[in-house]
Amino acid sequence: MFKKVIYFNTGAQIVGKGITASITLLITLVLFRTLDASGYGDFTKIFVFVGYFYTLADFGLNTIYIKIAKENEVTHLKPLLGLRILMGITLALMAVTITQVLPYDQAAATGFSPLVKTGIIIASATIITHALFTTTNAFFQKILRYDLSTLAAAFGYLIILATAIVVTLTTKSILGYTTAYVLGGISLVALAYLIIARRVKTYFTPTFSRQQFLSFLGPAWPVGVALIFNLIYFRIDVLILANFRTSSEVGLYGLAYLFFEASLAIPIFFSNAIYPALSNLYKENENVYKKQLSSWLKILTFTSLILATALFVISYFIPLFFGPSSQGAIPALRILALGLPFFFISALLWHLLIIYDRQKYLTYIYAAGALFNIVANLIFIPQYGYLAAATITVISEGLIMLLLAAGFYISQKKKRNP
Repeated sequence: MFKKVIYFNTGAQIVGKGITASITLLITLVLFRTLDASGYGDFTKIFVFVGYFYTLADFGLNTIYIKIAKENEVTHLKPLLGLRILMGITLALMAVTITQVLPYDQAAATGFSPLVKTGIIIASATIITHALFTTTNAFFQKILRYDLSTLAAAFGYLIILATAIVVTLTTKSILGYTTAYVLGGISLVALAYLIIARRVKTYFTPTFSRQQFLSFLGPAWPVGVALIFNLIYFRIDVLILANFRTSSEVGLYGLAYLFFEASLAIPIFFSNAIYPALSNLYKENENVYKKQLSSWLKILTFTSLILATALFVISYFIPLFFGPSSQGAIPALRILALGLPFFFISALLWHLLIIYDRQKYLTYIYAAGALFNIVANLIFIPQYGYLAAATITVISEGLIMLLLAAGFYISQKKKRNP
């Protein structure tokens, strides 16, 4: 029964990711062929920059909601929604403000051009929609119904696709494609809200209570800070690339990362589906918990090796679909594929430390990873470009995995010898 629930929810997430990734791939295909590597590089800059604020809006609050909330109740969901609305609006305004001071060197064609800055301002609206959809996902994760989240996400991405088709037939502009994601975000949030309202039989509204906000932020801050460090080391390479190399290199790296990032969704889906069930087992039956943990570690490792092999095969077909100018994405994707096992195992270890109430370990571990990643990228990207970024991504995640494993070992040892 345990594994059936996990497989169902993981399968639902994979189906949803398959739909959204397919639409994203189609849009990328159109963008890359229409605007070449340089134009796609500008598009990548827009959403990588905005993506930093997605993680700030997340801040690990969902893990706290899952711990304290009961199934099919909105008592805790309402203050979480209120908190996320405030965070989303604040972060969107921050993104717009910071955009004004982003560097741009027209002669060297590096940095953030006026077009990219305008795109960031438009895309900032997705920070709010992402924050709201993340909140609805907390509810779906608690009741182990990721199929409902998949339904909302699929609807939103169909709106993105429809809008992107209109843009392709008319202006073919980067700003048009950016707007498509804003409309899609609004659509998926609206449907997710309606699904929850129907399930709880009420159209609930957010509440704004300082005391309730602190009940989430207090225990969540170690996870939230760790997420921020995680994002810094995970995608700081694109910002460094943007400042030291051309938009074409950013585009090639972004194209390789598109395939790599799609595969990274799978360990996240597995971990999200496993986490609530493992958390309950840890409290109720430790022997069964250990058996399930061992089983899922093997499954994740095996799956990562299969996907790494698949990415190597996929790399051969990139020029066929994206044109000769995409040839440079092949070595970057192959390098990134080598790191998949590290990412899969790290995703599981992350959630285990939360189960053991060792969230503070995550802060230190990802701070170390972020520091290493930033220093290494600043040293090697100016000379070696996007291939250095890919290599450092793999090495950084290997370091993170080892540190998480050490944290897990220490947690186990402290439990046996308190």
